[in-house]
Amino acid sequence: MEELPDVQTTKPNIPISIMQVGVENVEVPFLLESKYGGFNSMVANVSMRTNLDSNTKGISMSRLLLTLQPYLDLPLKSKLIKEILKEILKNVGSSAAYMKFEFRLPIKRKSVVSDNEFPIYYKCRFEGQLLRVPTEYPLGTEVEDTDYFKFYQGVIIQYSSYCPCSAELCENKGVGFPHNQRSFANILVQGDQGYYTWLEDIIEAVEMRIPTIPYPIIKRVDEQQIAIIAANNPMFVEDAIREISHALNQMNGIADWIVKCSHEESIHTSEAIAINYKGVHGGFDGSRFI
Repeated sequence: MEELPDVQTTKPNIPISIMQVGVENVEVPFLLESKYGGFNSMVANVSMRTNLDSNTKGISMSRLLLTLQPYLDLPLKSKLIKEILKEILKNVGSSAAYMKFEFRLPIKRKSVVSDNEFPIYYKCRFEGQLLRVPTEYPLGTEVEDTDYFKFYQGVIIQYSSYCPCSAELCENKGVGFPHNQRSFANILVQGDQGYYTWLEDIIEAVEMRIPTIPYPIIKRVDEQQIAIIAANNPMFVEDAIREISHALNQMNGIADWIVKCSHEESIHTSEAIAINYKGVHGGFDGSRFI
């Protein structure tokens, strides 16, 4: 059989390089080790991208999936993502590759008083970036490549924000009731070399600072206690993001972090937001969430 034509290897009409090209919304099975023991059998939504030079029309999209195929159902960690990215660079012939796994992590939570247990599913993500840069040595020696790998973990944590303004006004006048707002912290951290940070550690560190968290099962005694906790912890979006920033600064194994807090206002038509990041040189900035 004659070899079929491969138009994607031809020259493009406009010789401009492309920063990222690939596939997304790919559903794959994988295993995720739990801090509390055992493995969770999960499904992730995956994005895979590479760069493309100015002299090639396109990449082979199927090579991305074929590269991922042998790693399905394996325990997913930063080392495995780095290995997959290396294979992508080799199979596609690019110098930069990116992957993102989006999934929902189950953690069991007991009601605050009644002790009823039920899982909560946290929206999480792993991201990996691999950049291969040629390293030139003195004349007469070989040219080798240097790999630069970055690994990120992200999680969205829901909490309740009890409005300080409303609480103060109601207490001052002696009438009316304060209002709560459903709120979310979107957190992304960059791992430090030589450390492994559990997603569960990030969640626990934040929820220790933000006690107004939701519960799957709430009886009347739980609702009463949740109201007491909220009344003792009123917070603006600025208060919440400062608490979370402090929690992340206290954690080991995190080189950089960025947080966006969103308070879905119950009496306004807009949402209150705040964005903060660690501020390390060459690290995250506010454009990461825009």
